[in-house]
Order: sequence, then C-alpha cells, then structure tokens
Amino acid sequence: MKKSTLISISAALLILALGILWYYGSGADVKIVDMNASSVGVRESGKLDIVLQNNGSKPVDVWLEVENAFVDKNGEARSTSRLIISNDSVDPWDAKFVSLQKPIHLLPGNNSVSVWLGYELPGKYPVNVKVIENSRLLDEGTYLVQIPLPEIHLKLEYETESRNTSDIYRIYGYLINKGLGNALDVSTNLTVIDERTGELGFTSSRTYDVSNNDKVALWSWPDYPYAIVEIAHGEPSGKSYMPVQNVVIGESEDRFLINVTSTWKDQVASAELLIPPREESR
Repeated sequence: MKKSTLISISAALLILALGILWYYGSGADVKIVDMNASSVGVRESGKLDIVLQNNGSKPVDVWLEVENAFVDKNGEARSTSRLIISNDSVDPWDAKFVSLQKPIHLLPGNNSVSVWLGYELPGKYPVNVKVIENSRLLDEGTYLVQIPLPEIHLKLEYETESRNTSDIYRIYGYLINKGLGNALDVSTNLTVIDERTGELGFTSSRTYDVSNNDKVALWSWPDYPYAIVEIAHGEPSGKSYMPVQNVVIGESEDRFLINVTSTWKDQVASAELLIPPREESR
C-alpha cells in the first residue's frame, strides 16, 4: 500500500475520531440527582419531582422522556413523553402551563421540574425518566411509585325516640375510606331481617363514591336517617317518614337485624345493628 494512501486513511480516521469526540465530548453534562413523588392514590393526580443538575457553565436545553407515568384501567401505560408541569401550573390539562413539545431550559447548577402521575389501578410502577439532548441520552433514572388501595369500612349508629305507644329508631350509616385514592361505585346493600320469624323485612341497594381518608353518609336526603324502625306496642303511629324510604314497622315481640354490606373490588365491609337492642325492654 502506498505511503500516500496510508496517510489519507490515517487522516480520515483522525477526523472521524475527532468528530465523535466533539459530538459526545462537547455536549451538555446533565445528571438526575434526585427524584421524589408525592403520595397518590387510585384515580388521583400526583407528580414526580425531579432535580436535574447542569454541570456546564452555560444554560442548556434538554428533553425529558417519561415512561410509565400514567396507567389506565386495563393496566396499560399511556405515553406521557415530555408532559412537564410549569411552576405556575394548577391544572394538569391547561395547555398554557403544560409543555408537550418544548425543551426544558436548564441553568447551570440544580434545576427542578415535575411530571404528572396518574394511575387507575393499585400496584407498584417503575417510572423511567430519560434526559435527552439532540437525540443523545445524557442520563436516565427510575423511581418506584407505589399506589395503595382505598380501604373501605362501614359504621352504623342510631337514635331513639319514644312517641305515644311506639319506639322509633333512626338509623344512620357511613361508608368510610381509610386509605388513599377514591373508591368509586361502591355497591352497598341494606337488609332488614325479623329475628323472631327469620323473614326478610326489607332490602335496598345503591352505589356510593368516597374520597381518600373521608366518609359519606348512607342516605339520599341531607339531615334524614338511612333507615327507620318503628316498634309499636299498640297501634302503629301511622306517621309518614318520607322522604326516608327504608322504613320497617314492627310489634313489641319483634327484633330486627339491620345489616349493611359494601363491596368494592375484592374488598367487603359490613356492619350490623340489632333493633331494639337486647338490653332494652318496655
């Protein structure tokens, strides 16, 4: 091989090496130094806070690629690439504050940025974040987001009023969520059974929604009870208890078992009352 040919090949290889060195060595130096997610439950919006460190002496524009930040009810991750929250954002879908197609401008030093999170199913989700500049991967990291289940409970209580020859029991019920996330469409069934005869006195069903760490009353009308039991020791009062529809009229010998059962996903909660209580007598 001629000497001139060797020199040409060497020069070409040197130029190629210098080009690669320039492309990969002169780019931005950005690292993910911290990630932290706020507590979020099922069907709630949350955010992942990310600290990006620009180790250069000049500002630089980068992109974020985020995977697994949104998961739908079928367990499928939705694409949320570059779904960035501005410091002025209060609405995750406000186009003025959410950047879908704009790079992130990083000043030298630490910079904070956040991305939206949302999950329709409980579980553990590894959220992968990539920092990109001109199609070049600068850094990537993974943060494990844990989405707990709502935790449903029931509570029943009552008030008693004696009127003429009848004892009237006003029953109040509450569906309670002691966990994170909203429990929607909680199927709730009320049954009233005459303990003396074993006969079903009444049944009704309805669905309720309850937010995280909250409770809802089991009635349709504010300030009215969930159900009413009248024990008549003579003639029934004949009183109309509308708009309350869950009403049972019994006699002195009757005792009613009030059962409420709520079902959501694979959770079942129940509560019972015996009306009148065994210790009561007239």
